[in-house]
Amino acid sequence: MLAHAQTPPKPESKTKALSTIQDQLAEEQQRQEALNQSAEDAERDLEKTKKEIVKFADVIRESEFKLSQLEEKIAALTQEEKELTESLEKDYGSIGELILALERIKRVPPETLIMRPGAPLETAQSALLLSGVLPVVKTRAEKLSSDLNRLAEIKEGLATDREQALDDRKKLDERYDDMQKLLKKREGLYAKTQQNLSENKARIAALSKEAKSLEDLIAKLEAERARQRQASRTAKPSQKPAAAASNTYVDVSVPSAGQPRLPVTGYIAVGFGQRDEIGAKSEGVRIEARPKAIIVAPMGGVVRYVGYFKNYGNIVIIEHKGGYHSLIGGFESIETAIQRQVKSGEPIGKLPSKSSYGASPSLYYELRYNGQSVDPSVKFSELKS
Repeated sequence: MLAHAQTPPKPESKTKALSTIQDQLAEEQQRQEALNQSAEDAERDLEKTKKEIVKFADVIRESEFKLSQLEEKIAALTQEEKELTESLEKDYGSIGELILALERIKRVPPETLIMRPGAPLETAQSALLLSGVLPVVKTRAEKLSSDLNRLAEIKEGLATDREQALDDRKKLDERYDDMQKLLKKREGLYAKTQQNLSENKARIAALSKEAKSLEDLIAKLEAERARQRQASRTAKPSQKPAAAASNTYVDVSVPSAGQPRLPVTGYIAVGFGQRDEIGAKSEGVRIEARPKAIIVAPMGGVVRYVGYFKNYGNIVIIEHKGGYHSLIGGFESIETAIQRQVKSGEPIGKLPSKSSYGASPSLYYELRYNGQSVDPSVKFSELKS
């Protein structure tokens, strides 16, 4: 009877090694799950923070608008106060002369008037003249009294309004500080959720130097995105991990536009199609606003360009759904980055404290459809006449 060969037992070292590898894989899987959960939590926190920022930005924009209205009222009342004061100074003099003349006539006894050569005809004429002058004096005296009362009202109103303006400015500055804290929190959450896009930024910066016009820049940005999408799709499986590790491209989807709103609250200094300060036909609108006013995304979209571009200065280009792009210029500081999804009304920067020539700061806004500038009133009802 033949003896069956028995399978030799596995070496103990190999069994331990396999067990160690399995433990390490389990730990790595747990770590990856924890990282994924952390990323999901950060995404939720980011979305919540962005919604909070948009709501708070609306409060700030309303405060900016009301304070600007109050300051305009103060300026108008100050001008009225000046004009009334000058008018009263003139009226004091002319009415004073009339009253002195009447006082002199009053001191002359009636019999003296009768005994004068040429009386009683001249006396009758003087009486007629006085009967015409007295109503004028009375009317001017009443106007003087009314103006004095109005001046007192203005002074009282100005004192109240100036005190209110000081309080409103203080509150607005506090809100600006609170907004900066929220924006700082948003940046921290972006650091947890968004990949490093330094290489993509460098490529876009190079494209901006090559572009001859804004239309050309938008076309180049679109072509670059198409090229990167194609490269990502055609990359071999063995190449994809390396591409992911380099973090050079992430195709961010364009969110819904939301409720359109102008980037700043203010007044239209130059409308679409009007002549601008150099006499050229404007392809957008120029909006004068408060110093350091916050600038928000006019509609939801994805930031495709951030930086300096020719005579536009520092600009942000946002892609929206349906072939639309927004160009926003006039920033002192920019609080966004390329490839970021932004909500309508989400802060992306602020205006300077004053313009280069000392006037109120202003923002330039263009809306483009398929690369061509269009009248922004197609999206913004407040621009419709």
